[in-house]
Amino acid sequence: MFTSKDKKNSVAALTKSYFKNKSFQRVIAGVITIVIAFFIIQSGATPERYNLKVGEISKYNITAGRDIEDRIKTVKNAELASEAVPSVMREIKGASIEIRNRAGEFIKIVENARGSVEESLQDQGITRRTRNYEEFLERERNVAAADLNKKVKEFGLKLSFEQVSNLIRVNKSDINKFKEAVEAVVTDIVTQDITNDNLAEKILEAQNELESIELSQNLKNIGEILLKEILEPNKTIDYELTKAQKQDAYNDVLENKKVIIKKNERLISVNEVITTEKYDILKELNLLEESNFDFALAAGVLIILLLLAFLLVLYMNHFCKKILYNRSELILLFVIIILTLAIARGVYSFTNGVYEHSALAIPSLIAVILISILLDLKLAIIVNVILTVAIALMTKGQLDFLYMALISGTLAAFIIAKANQRNRLFMSGIFIALFNVLIITAIGIINKYSYSTVLTDIAIVSINGVLTIVLALGTLPFWESVFNVITPLKLLELANPNQPLVKRLLMEAPGTYHHSLMVGNLAEVATEAIGGNALLARVGAYFHDIGKLKRPGFFKENQLSENPHDRMTANLSTLVITSHTHDGVDLAKKYKIPLAVREIISQHHGTTLVAYFFHKAKKNEKGEEVKQENFRYEGPKPASKEAAVVMLADSVEAAVRSMIDKTEGKIEGLVRKIIKDKLDDGQLDLCSLTLKDLDDVAKSFMKVLSGFFHEREEYPEVKLRTVANEPAKSEASEDSEGEKDRTQQEENGRVLNGNNNREPAGKA
Repeated sequence: MFTSKDKKNSVAALTKSYFKNKSFQRVIAGVITIVIAFFIIQSGATPERYNLKVGEISKYNITAGRDIEDRIKTVKNAELASEAVPSVMREIKGASIEIRNRAGEFIKIVENARGSVEESLQDQGITRRTRNYEEFLERERNVAAADLNKKVKEFGLKLSFEQVSNLIRVNKSDINKFKEAVEAVVTDIVTQDITNDNLAEKILEAQNELESIELSQNLKNIGEILLKEILEPNKTIDYELTKAQKQDAYNDVLENKKVIIKKNERLISVNEVITTEKYDILKELNLLEESNFDFALAAGVLIILLLLAFLLVLYMNHFCKKILYNRSELILLFVIIILTLAIARGVYSFTNGVYEHSALAIPSLIAVILISILLDLKLAIIVNVILTVAIALMTKGQLDFLYMALISGTLAAFIIAKANQRNRLFMSGIFIALFNVLIITAIGIINKYSYSTVLTDIAIVSINGVLTIVLALGTLPFWESVFNVITPLKLLELANPNQPLVKRLLMEAPGTYHHSLMVGNLAEVATEAIGGNALLARVGAYFHDIGKLKRPGFFKENQLSENPHDRMTANLSTLVITSHTHDGVDLAKKYKIPLAVREIISQHHGTTLVAYFFHKAKKNEKGEEVKQENFRYEGPKPASKEAAVVMLADSVEAAVRSMIDKTEGKIEGLVRKIIKDKLDDGQLDLCSLTLKDLDDVAKSFMKVLSGFFHEREEYPEVKLRTVANEPAKSEASEDSEGEKDRTQQEENGRVLNGNNNREPAGKA
């Protein structure tokens, strides 16, 4: 039964195993990178916030970070548009005719009353010649006025008797003018839309029109009273249709005629009072400190970031799989990405608002340069695209930066990848700066920027390009040491003859030193032929035998007289010979030699059999079982092209040097024999060399060897030595493994006799 303590221990062990798992560590590193990148980009994408209140005076010039609708102005415009829509009118049948009829009826009443005076006088035979005519006339007028007054009241007019009497007494021409004036005003007014809402207005308009006609004031007053009485609505408003049309006009403005505050348009100026309308706009733009966290913005940034991360992983899985599964290099990539984003965030925050195209000051190319030098060219190109998109979120999509970063960044990756010296790197930075200038000039021409703007942009990108390369070069030692990566610059430093370990090799093990130089020549040419890192192969060859510094006298190339292996057993000799690989790794760690070179040191013999001592053991220990695995190197086998080529170059150089008859044909036969033996022994199983690559390696070796071991004319004073009197140089004597030489000699039927002291001290 498991106790609770056992369960806890089991969970702890399982957790510990998870954290030790490299795949889990890579995932955790990726998640941490995404989280950090999200906070950097989100904080950069969030606009600056201000502490402002309604009624306060602004201390800032605030511009809109994006296009936004001024809703208050839009609503006001919509209301005005709605109010401007005229009411939809429906005609009241017969209303206008009724008004005209009423006016005519009143005129007719007046005319009849006036006519009754004449008729009454005629009936009575009274003429102007009749005595007391004026008295008769006045009496009839009074009678007519009384009758007219009665009819006027029936008509509905509120006229005084004096006004009614005046209608009887005025002369005929005035009455005619009154009639014409009333008819004209009525005719004019009834052609207009008279409603209940504007009736009073129309009455006043008609009265004013009558007032402007040349007429006695008494008649004008009577006419105004008449108009007020007879005018009535001739149209009625269709309220439902009018409301619908007003609503359509209102909606049209809200939907199609919005008042838009453009991006970068000034919202608030210094010393401007914050109104409610401006405050609401600032709040909607998330520019106030009291604004809530913008979850929509954060979600959008996170989605874009996750898509970019997915794109990067997908790309690396297809084109940079080695880096994707290398924990150290992957973490280096993540650190460079985070560092670039952080620098971009800081630079943009410092320059934003100072200059319109402030994003041009961001040194985004630092990631391209570092990744091209430290990791891989193809990876640098995709990272440049991803970082450009990510930084564009912080810069609110400044197109000038976007164009320059994409074009110039891609070009920079190719330029930097070809530079393998610091001065060439610096010149590459100058060239990149000039290319930036060309891009910015073209953008300025397209956008028709002013000369001053273009010149300012040119100055910014020029300084940016130079400072970026300076910053990248200045930090290279940090990246090399912390992440143990190899760069062309570091390799050049390691290849320097004054490098401490190389110098020690020259002074303490000169034979090994010269052998390493030759192996370096072979390895560099062959690696270049198969598309590998030729400089890494040369440096790896220089350091591959540094383990011999621990016991230089045990290796024949460093011996001048006695061979200590003559007094040692085969097992012990094998142990001494094979130990130079891990001794070399320990020494390389002590001198802080990069991992890539240390791997070549540990792998340059693979698990090769030390054939000479194996055969020696079988010969001397008859009757006892001699296990072959006890006479092999510990490995590991070469896992890279460079390590495999160094292994082949090491074996070929030792074997060819020990040959007696160095003709081109025999050298080539031996070279191809050694390569085939390594292939058959499984030493090349873990590297990615193809058969074509191996053929190219053999041809490359021959180019170097044919120049080094070419035939020479013998000097006259040198006494020729016969082959029988010349000490034999067995292949084993030049190779600590001895397996290549002994095997070669046995297959050729030539068991060399001579100085046996040279054989067991062979070169490893």
